[in-house]
Amino acid sequence: MRISTQLLAGIVGITLISQITFGLIVYWAVVDVEQSHLRQLLQQRTDEVTQSVAIPLATGTPASQALEQSGGHFAPSVDVLALLDGQDVIATVGPRARQIDKKTLHAGLKQTTEHSMQHVIIDGMPFLSVSRRITGLPYQLVSLQRDHTNKDNLGNRLGSRLVAFAIVIIWFAVWVALLLASVITRKLEEKNTTLRHQVTHDMLTGLPNRALLYQQLEQAITSPDDIDTKLAVLAIGINHFMEINDTLGHDLSDQLLLEMGGRISQALPEDALISRLGGDKFAVVLMNADQEFAEHHIRQLLASTDTRVPVNQIELEVGLTIGAALYPKHATTADALLRYADIALQQSRDHCVDFIFYDGGRDNHSVRRLKLGAELSNAIKRGQLTAFYQPKVSMASGAISGLEALVRWEHPEYGLIPPDEFIPLAEQTGSIRELTAWVLEESLLFLRRLHLRGVHINVAVNISTHNLRDDRLKPFIEELLQRTGIASHYLYLEVTETVMMQDIDHARNVLSSLHDLGVKISIDDFGTGFSSLAYLNRLPVDEIKVDRSFVMPMLEQHNERAIVMSIIELAHALGCSVVAEGVEDQATLELLGTMGCDIAQGYLLTRPCPVNEIERWIDDYQPKPVQREQLRLTKVPDSA
Repeated sequence: MRISTQLLAGIVGITLISQITFGLIVYWAVVDVEQSHLRQLLQQRTDEVTQSVAIPLATGTPASQALEQSGGHFAPSVDVLALLDGQDVIATVGPRARQIDKKTLHAGLKQTTEHSMQHVIIDGMPFLSVSRRITGLPYQLVSLQRDHTNKDNLGNRLGSRLVAFAIVIIWFAVWVALLLASVITRKLEEKNTTLRHQVTHDMLTGLPNRALLYQQLEQAITSPDDIDTKLAVLAIGINHFMEINDTLGHDLSDQLLLEMGGRISQALPEDALISRLGGDKFAVVLMNADQEFAEHHIRQLLASTDTRVPVNQIELEVGLTIGAALYPKHATTADALLRYADIALQQSRDHCVDFIFYDGGRDNHSVRRLKLGAELSNAIKRGQLTAFYQPKVSMASGAISGLEALVRWEHPEYGLIPPDEFIPLAEQTGSIRELTAWVLEESLLFLRRLHLRGVHINVAVNISTHNLRDDRLKPFIEELLQRTGIASHYLYLEVTETVMMQDIDHARNVLSSLHDLGVKISIDDFGTGFSSLAYLNRLPVDEIKVDRSFVMPMLEQHNERAIVMSIIELAHALGCSVVAEGVEDQATLELLGTMGCDIAQGYLLTRPCPVNEIERWIDDYQPKPVQREQLRLTKVPDSA
């Protein structure tokens, strides 16, 4: 509206300026044209009267009579015709002749000259004067015409006309301006509507985006129509979308998004709000929905979309995963509802289920994980990490063979945090290199202290996939061994079976280079992964650790006992020593001894302890060798 007003004012202003300029031009043009015409006409009529009056005067006709006859015939519109004998006025005719005294007329005509066009003032009135000599007679004819082309008089007449004309012009200009303003306003409104749609809708699917969904959700929550409003917010993800995108390309994945967006829309109630959040995520708001109603429509949505999707002559098996949050059960704000639905979606994917409703307890853990991930790097710098150690004992001699280094986080708010909780965060945030370096240095410094006391044992440190990909790992370990004075064969690096299998060729190269330094390589949690024996034979492995999931139940479960026995035999065949984790009772320890296991580790010996406690435990420990009678694997009842 403001643009239209400015446009109208501009057009009116331009019109007024143009009108004034045009009026001035017209005024001067009209004045000049009218004066020129009047002069020509007066001269022509004066010449005609001069020729006509000459014969009557020559034949003796009285001057007044001759002048009146000729003037009435040839110059009827001339105001005054005067016949002069020398300087005396002898006769006058015309409409204004009686109004002007002859003496006054005589005085005004003193300045006139023959054959000239002059402006004279007679009795205060302006006249145009034309004088002609009558051929052969001593007379002079003077024609006087009132000068109506005077600029003041003409200005008055033209002024009224120009005002009227200006009013018409302005009225026309205003309507033109209003018409133009209307057209321009409509165009601007159409453009603004397009821009608003682009800002609030997804460019690919045309569905509302997160911003518009947030606005619609806020309106639904704050609507005064129903104080008992119940809503369900669904966060929907397409399964394996990234794999499809990487395999088929962006064009086909865009077609998949369009197809799935249409299918989701068709499967929902008419009053449901659907939007695309970005990537493979869609969001839906179900109106008047409690948990039972929401679950019904979620199952209906999953069933209706559990079909093959044709994309460019390729049929894809595409499924959905859904997370749901309820208003007001879970949250009372749009922002919290959308966040909780996103968390529930992630929980659904983590648990490999089709859908999950938001769980507050799990969310608190998620928020805690986000906070811990952000604080981990500073925790290392502030000395909040503590090294714990768990001993490993030789089955043959009962002596302590080594320690496994573990790490705990003394968080100022959450207390002691186990590694299972923050190690994955370290890998996600990139702090794992700094964390591993800290554990290696702490472990070797502690091991040097033990060696100086005469306790010559080894120490094992866990490394992750990220460490294997770090080119600085080997130089750092080499420098650290030199600085601490620890022989390289006292350091064991534990790598899980799963970590090695992620990139077996790269892992083999890195582990081989470390093994060349004299560092021992241990495979942790053996049996839980899917490693190939062919690859295992090619790796520089010195030790295999049997996972606790096989060791702990083997007294009751024959299958687990058989697996443990097979691993021990396999390790010995490959020239590796065997460590059994999870030894928590004497019977398990003795059974492992009969199987030929080399080393035991578990709560039967001690839990992981900080430095001062593990030192006391080492000082107090009394070696107790385990009998190693060979166990024959015959059919043993599961209850044995």
